Amino acid sequence: MKISVRTIVLILFLAAIAMGIAWRLEWFSSDEKKANRAVGSPAGNKEAPPQVIKAYVVKGEVLEEKISSVGSIIANEEVDLKCETSGKITNVQFQEGSMVSKGQLLLQLNDDELQAELKRAMIQKDLLEKKKARDEKLLQRQGISQEEFESLTAQLDAQNATIEAIKSQIAKTRLLAPFSGQIGLRYVSEGTYVTPTVRIANLIDLSSVKVDFAIPEKYMGVVKKGMKIIFTVAGGTKEYTGMVYAIEPKVEAATRTIQIRAVCDNRDREILPGAFASVKIVLNRIENALLVPTQAIIPEMDAKKVFLVKDGKATLTMVKTGIRTESKIQILEGLSVGDTVITAGLLQIKPGVAVKPTEVE
Repeated sequence: MKISVRTIVLILFLAAIAMGIAWRLEWFSSDEKKANRAVGSPAGNKEAPPQVIKAYVVKGEVLEEKISSVGSIIANEEVDLKCETSGKITNVQFQEGSMVSKGQLLLQLNDDELQAELKRAMIQKDLLEKKKARDEKLLQRQGISQEEFESLTAQLDAQNATIEAIKSQIAKTRLLAPFSGQIGLRYVSEGTYVTPTVRIANLIDLSSVKVDFAIPEKYMGVVKKGMKIIFTVAGGTKEYTGMVYAIEPKVEAATRTIQIRAVCDNRDREILPGAFASVKIVLNRIENALLVPTQAIIPEMDAKKVFLVKDGKATLTMVKTGIRTESKIQILEGLSVGDTVITAGLLQIKPGVAVKPTEVE
């Protein structure tokens, strides 16, 4: 089959057109040339947009080094009221929930039998005293011997001792408030026969409360009497202050802790005994400390670093850290007041990358 010259010319013409189109579309250019051309083009000269980050401006703050612990609230004084002797209650002299004073009569037991014994003993004492007065005169006139007079004196002394013993028994039938405080619930009624094991009521002194808590043994020489504590109770956010006044002079072997007791004024009776307490002890207070959020720190094997924002770019800086709080950490070296530290987006940041803070604390 013969191909005409006209056909060959048409084919060559179409091929030339196709090559021109391919060259215009860079089908046969290398990747390197394309990249170079892209760099040389207006689009290639355009810089990447800055990375969006969050930042924190370093400033001087008050830093308090604290020990945190948990403990319990106990009353300043608390006692279960019980009678010293057995007997039937003849009179109850207090109201539940009322305030009582030290020495106030709270309860009376039947003491009729003891009162009768006391009366009889007092009569015998009176007879002995009269007899002693007569014998003293006889002794002066040598009407009786010295031995007889001394025997009478001994009888009188014994009678006085008997009277004191009866009075002591009578006193045990009267229940007095051992200290000033608030009476709780009453568990007996008039006519009840009680023994020394029967609980009458509870008496609590709430004028102040004690806070019992424990600290690790490594703080043995740090916590001293007179140090201030700050605590909150369960169910509330109000902070109360107290003072350490007693330290157990030994370490608990099971927990390796030291028991501490502090006292807090409670005249408003806001704090109730038995409540759970979250306690903090301020060990040291530093003015104008440099603090940054803990998430800004990049830990490495033997160093710690942070990213700073300088001239719109991220700069990696070595730092030395100190005391750590709940949300921040102290910077001892490497930063100054006014430095801007990157706190978010650290995984995508490299030194020299352009950054744009959207949130600055």
